[in-house]
Amino acid sequence: MFDNLIQGLGILLSIENLVLISIAVCIGIIAGAIPGFTGTNTVAIALPFTLAMAPETAIVFLAAIYVGANYGGAIPAVLINTPGTAGATATVLDAYPMSQQGKAGQAIGISIAASVFGGLISAIFLVLLINPVAEIAFLFGQPEFFALSMFGIIALASVLGDNIAKGLLSGLFGLLIAAITLDPVTGQRRLDFGFPELYSDLPFIPIIVGLFAISELLYLIKKEKISDKDIDVDSYDNVFEGVRYALKNPFQLLRATSIGTIIGSVPGAGTSVANFISWGEAKRASDHPEQFGKGNPEGVIASEASNNAVTSSSLIPTLVLGIPGSGTTAVMLAALLLHGLQPGPQLMEVFGAEATAIMLSLIAANIVLLFFALAISRYIVRVVLLPTQWLVPIILVLTVIGVYALNSSLFDVWFMILFGVLGFTMREHDYSLIPLVLGVILGPLAEGAFRRSLELSQGDPSILFISSPITIALWILALLALTSKPLKSMIQG
Repeated sequence: MFDNLIQGLGILLSIENLVLISIAVCIGIIAGAIPGFTGTNTVAIALPFTLAMAPETAIVFLAAIYVGANYGGAIPAVLINTPGTAGATATVLDAYPMSQQGKAGQAIGISIAASVFGGLISAIFLVLLINPVAEIAFLFGQPEFFALSMFGIIALASVLGDNIAKGLLSGLFGLLIAAITLDPVTGQRRLDFGFPELYSDLPFIPIIVGLFAISELLYLIKKEKISDKDIDVDSYDNVFEGVRYALKNPFQLLRATSIGTIIGSVPGAGTSVANFISWGEAKRASDHPEQFGKGNPEGVIASEASNNAVTSSSLIPTLVLGIPGSGTTAVMLAALLLHGLQPGPQLMEVFGAEATAIMLSLIAANIVLLFFALAISRYIVRVVLLPTQWLVPIILVLTVIGVYALNSSLFDVWFMILFGVLGFTMREHDYSLIPLVLGVILGPLAEGAFRRSLELSQGDPSILFISSPITIALWILALLALTSKPLKSMIQG
């Protein structure tokens, strides 16, 4: 390991690699800040440009884009209630209310500090403990994936809002939407209403952008600007105040980073799951859970530290098992193979120095991210002071372009608008959007795990609940999440 570390540093600390990391982080931040333009898209577009690079340089370049894009998603989440990437979806819950209260600078500062902290700690963890953590990931089978999915939805439904029933209905509606595509086992068409665009894959990004961005635009058209408060945009004071706040809460940072690192190391879980579970746990552990969703800075820490921690830990199954931990790492897996690096259990033996250089590049990318994000923070907060008569059309055009660019499909644009109206209607009737989003995200994972578990047990449903200590623990946690709030209300009279 020590030899690999020395050789990996030797590979990384070349002028070429350091310059490319700086460029890649900037590209990633800009791309991640465009609603609908995901980190996966950015890495995929950049992939052909790496063909002339050395293998380790190419992967370092793509990994730095991944880090930048993952943070970039927080910028529109803070400023315009629109997650730039799916991993920043939970960030909007508290960051955007902070912007409405005139605290956009603090929210940006918190998001920068939490993202860099989560990314750095997770990257160090990756370098030191990649092999033991990969063995833990092996413990997750199909029943464990199903239990994890159900725990995520139940936990979020129970902690969001005052009405658990509405939260559960929202989550179940998300699962129903996820079942639109064809049956994963029999291949039969189900709820696509004859639209070929819904045959195999659900357009997830249009759903997210519609629910959050379009529904928010319907509210913004009634206002003159996002924030009616006076905001100091001529200095970095508010941004650094946010940075200091995050650093004064090391326990919240470590908790969110731990959740992101653990979930990121589970193949297929990804940032979307990690940031919701982290946010829910932060709310559950808080002395003031009623403030979450209304501009609580701890909510921003929980989401941003966890989703950036996933960027590093999702490389664990990608590098060691050859199983991508997220959509973006799936593209990076293809890049590894394209450049002749064979992921799998033998990677650290055959390509130990190159693999270590890739992991160390995540640390360097997060350091670059800290300085670049702080440098631009003073200017991007001015967005909340723009008149909505200009801001709304600009956001609408950007979202339409971003969603259309995914598949060059007008269907995706109309799908986005449909979910925008749905999101507005749900918000008007006090239904949380988050359980619905998590249901859509986890639906395919939960259904596949459910069906394969029953096949393995020949129809015995007990495999879903008591097949291992992990499934038992997850169901106990789900039961506690469901009953803790009613029991607390009963005890308090």
